[in-house]
Amino acid sequence: MEGITSVLLTGSDGFVGRHLLRRLKDKGTDVVEFDITNGRDATDINSFVGIRKVNAVVHLAARTFVPDAFENPARVYRENISGTLNVLEYCRANAIKKIIYASSYVYGRPERLPVDEHHPVGIQNPYGRSKLIGEVLIRGYYEDYGIVPVIFRPFNIYGQGQGRAFLIPSLISQCLSASDSIIVKDLSPRRDYIYIDDVIAAYMFAIFDYKCTAPEIFNIGSGESYSVEEIINKLQQITATNKKVISEGQQRKNEIPDCTADTRKIKKTFGWAPKFGIDEGLRQSVLHWAP
Repeated sequence: MEGITSVLLTGSDGFVGRHLLRRLKDKGTDVVEFDITNGRDATDINSFVGIRKVNAVVHLAARTFVPDAFENPARVYRENISGTLNVLEYCRANAIKKIIYASSYVYGRPERLPVDEHHPVGIQNPYGRSKLIGEVLIRGYYEDYGIVPVIFRPFNIYGQGQGRAFLIPSLISQCLSASDSIIVKDLSPRRDYIYIDDVIAAYMFAIFDYKCTAPEIFNIGSGESYSVEEIINKLQQITATNKKVISEGQQRKNEIPDCTADTRKIKKTFGWAPKFGIDEGLRQSVLHWAP
């Protein structure tokens, strides 16, 4: 979008935020870094006092780990929903009309594959519900105040810098460790994995090149799915290991057996397509692994 020279980036020190911040700075964009690590808490409306007006807002700040959401749902609802509401209030107060919102996979157990943006939502965890409530709030602020959102529903993002509690970093760590085995809870679930650089490319297009006039939702995914077992096999090949794989046979609550993203809409609208297949994405993740 012509005229975007400044961006407020919440969650600027998170996994996706750090990558996006670097790309924005490389482009010469004036970025307001907004993260709990620099004393700016999206759940505290006072953190927005004195923040200068920008051309667009990218709202990434959130609690994102699903198992933690089940352990402490009130915190996830409170922080994710209030953070989104405060960001919208900042936009309203400063007449900012463009926001890019990081939602999540909200479709639950798919009725059909691949999953397009019109698939019924089927939230099965507090994190996903908190993100969907954020979508409702954002649509409300569009209808009432003309703040136009681009809503991204990413599938399983991975890449360098992701927290080790997530699957692929955990597997890389085990492949490269001194242990002679790799232990997982369940080998069978299949997921659509999308590499971080491809996700950032979608954000950059949405910020600078897409003139949105009404709310739009876009899936971000690869369109392919792989089981945990297949990911382990690929990582063992990349790391030249041949460790014993142990499955504890523990299925996660409300587990989804398979999901793949239908990405025709984002490809048609943005001209976006993943540049990193799963093998190259995993190879890059291992190459940039920081022990």
